[in-house]
Amino acid sequence: MKKLNPGKNNKESRMNFVKYWAEYVRTNPDEKWSKQQKLLIDSQIKNARNQKLSSTSYLKLKKK
Repeated sequence: MKKLNPGKNNKESRMNFVKYWAEYVRTNPDEKWSKQQKLLIDSQIKNARNQKLSSTSYLKLKKK
């Protein structure tokens, strides 16, 4: 497995991560990486539910 390298800018870093993750998914069993995905997705849902902002308020903040 290759090491994840930072990019020169945000776009390059994101592309490096996509390539890293694609290789990880190809070289590891579904059970291993799908558990990691579940943890990530569940934590994002939990965090979203705990937010005090409405979706409209959030979008207004995002525009600033």
